[in-house]
Amino acid sequence: MPTGPVHGNVLVVDDYESIRSLLERILRSQGHTVITAASGPEALALLGKHPIDLVILDVMMPKMSGIEVLKDIKANPATHEIPVLVVSADTDTDKVVTCINLGAEDYLLKPFNAVFVQARVTTCLEQRRLRSRERAYQLTLEQRVAERTALAEQRAAALERSEAELKRSETALKRQTAILQSILNSMGDGVVVVDMDGDLVHHNPAAKHILGNQLAELLPRTLAQAPTFRKPDQLTTYQAHELPLAQAIQGSATDGMELFVAATQDSPGQWLSVTARPLQEPQCALMGAVGVVRDISAAKQVELALRESEERYALAARGANDGLWEWDLRNNQAHFSPRWKMMLGYTEEEIGTAVAEWIDRVHPDDRERLEARLAAHHRRLISHFEHEYRIRHKNGNYRWMLCRGLAVWNEAGRAVRMAGSQTDVTDRRQFEQQLVHDALHDVLTGLPNRALFVDRLGHALSRARRNPAYHFAVLFLDLDRFKMINDGLGHAIGDQLLITIAHRLEDCLRPGDTAARLGGDEFTILLDDVQDEQIVHEIADRAQQALSASIQLGDQDVFTTASIGILLSSGDYETAADMIRDADTAMYRAKLAGKACAMVFDPAMHIQIMSDLHLEADLRGAIEREELRIHYQPIVALETGQIAGIEALGRWQHPQRGLLLPAEFLDVAEESGLIVPLSWWVLHQACRQLRTWQQQIPGAESLWVSVNLSAKQLAQPNVVRLICDILEATGLASHSLKLEITEHTLVEHGEITTRVANQIREIGIQLCIDDFGTGYSSLSYLHQLPVDVLKIDRSFISQMGQGGDRNEIVRTILGLARTLGMKAVAEGTETIQQADELRRLACDFSQGWLFSKALSALDLEAMMRV
Repeated sequence: MPTGPVHGNVLVVDDYESIRSLLERILRSQGHTVITAASGPEALALLGKHPIDLVILDVMMPKMSGIEVLKDIKANPATHEIPVLVVSADTDTDKVVTCINLGAEDYLLKPFNAVFVQARVTTCLEQRRLRSRERAYQLTLEQRVAERTALAEQRAAALERSEAELKRSETALKRQTAILQSILNSMGDGVVVVDMDGDLVHHNPAAKHILGNQLAELLPRTLAQAPTFRKPDQLTTYQAHELPLAQAIQGSATDGMELFVAATQDSPGQWLSVTARPLQEPQCALMGAVGVVRDISAAKQVELALRESEERYALAARGANDGLWEWDLRNNQAHFSPRWKMMLGYTEEEIGTAVAEWIDRVHPDDRERLEARLAAHHRRLISHFEHEYRIRHKNGNYRWMLCRGLAVWNEAGRAVRMAGSQTDVTDRRQFEQQLVHDALHDVLTGLPNRALFVDRLGHALSRARRNPAYHFAVLFLDLDRFKMINDGLGHAIGDQLLITIAHRLEDCLRPGDTAARLGGDEFTILLDDVQDEQIVHEIADRAQQALSASIQLGDQDVFTTASIGILLSSGDYETAADMIRDADTAMYRAKLAGKACAMVFDPAMHIQIMSDLHLEADLRGAIEREELRIHYQPIVALETGQIAGIEALGRWQHPQRGLLLPAEFLDVAEESGLIVPLSWWVLHQACRQLRTWQQQIPGAESLWVSVNLSAKQLAQPNVVRLICDILEATGLASHSLKLEITEHTLVEHGEITTRVANQIREIGIQLCIDDFGTGYSSLSYLHQLPVDVLKIDRSFISQMGQGGDRNEIVRTILGLARTLGMKAVAEGTETIQQADELRRLACDFSQGWLFSKALSALDLEAMMRV
């Protein structure tokens, strides 16, 4: 008959609260009553107070170990029969074996699996219940045997007496019959006697006790189907003529036919074993039949419990994601679960029991380590076996497996059996490999990233220290005009450009060289084993040529170049980071030298960089320390010779180096971004100063001030709003302010400049193009921009009157300005001849040392008041 879950009172003994709590939750969720103890003495005390069905005992506990507690339990008659499950880590195999020898039922390994805990606990409780029933059954059986033996002895004595006294006394015969009746009545098995008509002649009390209301249905006179008695499959029922007593009155004997009595509201169901024999007269004539009925429900429960336990284990093995294996080391045969075979693409029949089915499929590079690991565990050099290796799938590919196992040793210490599991970890391995690759490579281009490049550069440094004859080089590349391409054509085009650049760089390298992307548009190259410096320059030239070639991206032809810094290996470097820093410094110098070129690092560059860093640090606090100054250079109307406007020029009163001109700190300000706050400060101070002069000096009302607007200011989204705020704060009219942008800024940021210039023009501020004539493509923008003034670069003015075509260049620029309706300012006028020629050419304004150098506010004010 089926059985429900086996529940019981479980005592959990462990010195760790977390372990006790975990087991308690698992067991309570499975319907068990749980009592916990934190030590051995506490556990023994609880065993004396509570009825316990199972003890789960930790082997390793302080003061009193689990082994000592187990000995006390098994030595005490009151607790000897309580099953004990020992808990151990997988490294305590010897202690587990000791506990098993002392009488422990089974063991659990940490960490716990709820399914395994349930299976082990249920099995132990079932086994205890079955042992209890088996003992009761054994006692009953022994009693029955004794009774039958006594009965046989009594029957023999009675027969002897009855034969001697048969003729002498009918009373004696009745007395013997009464004795026989008594024996039948005392039997534990039910006895039923019927005549040839199938009518009940006799039954003993045990028959009524066992069969109850089903007694009548067992008789041959039951002509209808007997639905009460089912066959062992418990689904189909016996027909009346198939029952043992019906067969017996036909002369057929039946031995141990099993019948199942279906469960009812009052009964959980019952298993019976029925034996029947024909009753014959001395002349062999049939006179009826006798049947012996035995209740075998207890034995069936034991059998069913064992079968269900085996089925649970088999189901667990089939349902587990891991493949299970067992290895009999004595005959070198193995059993592999269907899941184990399925993981390799095979069916049950395609893999046999030879260990070679496993070992021979292991990757040749992994087999030796696997066999060494197994041997180490067999010799108890390691407490348990665990190893990852590749094994060949049926399709020919190799899969990564994590294999775990544990051996069993005999009394001689020799491993005789081993069992374990196999887990497919291919996806995890591939994921880990991908993580490692992604951690060391640039996601966009696939090139090594900074971390991997630094690692390889570090190896090159180490090799150079070991071998003075080994040389290498580092190239640092930065794309020219990449930001303009990225902003103008979009980031998608920018990404495609970087990918193409990466491929072209790789094509330029030799085997063993490494190209990497550090980030943005910065790339590095490690040239390995450089025997001649000329090779470095050849590869740099090759890279320049490859990068400068047209790149087709969608419907766009994109052109770019690179500035390259070159660093040759030397014994002066300790770290890869220092080498990258100096290569970067050389690249920066190459960019300042005009871009699209390469420059070899010189130690003087580093000194200059450090000087710039110190200068940047000082510059960051210059505004707060009020070290900045503004000098003003007059702009003179050539026709009248009067001051028409002034240009505001920043100066820095350095506490140690004195008054610094913009050329000494402007590049540092641009690179560090400090140019933005400095420029806004200059604009605010210049507007405030001019407004003060307009209010205080007669005739200054018409003066205007010209202030440089940097490229970084133009890139600010709120640039126009900030300008308006300054005008509002200082009270200066917009027509009194002219903003200068360089021709270089116009070329590099044409679209942004056009947008901002139109917004500036709308509020009445005039726009000037500074250093006009030094660019190479700004003429195409002039008709698009609301430009009011062209400032002719001083390089053209300084050479006027020296022959050549310099005068013609100035004449052409002035003609262009008149054609476009613009005014012109000649910068750097230093001689009377230059001024006279500029007047002859009808130039509007001029500024330079001929009229005045840049003056402080006090000096210029004094000049204007004369």
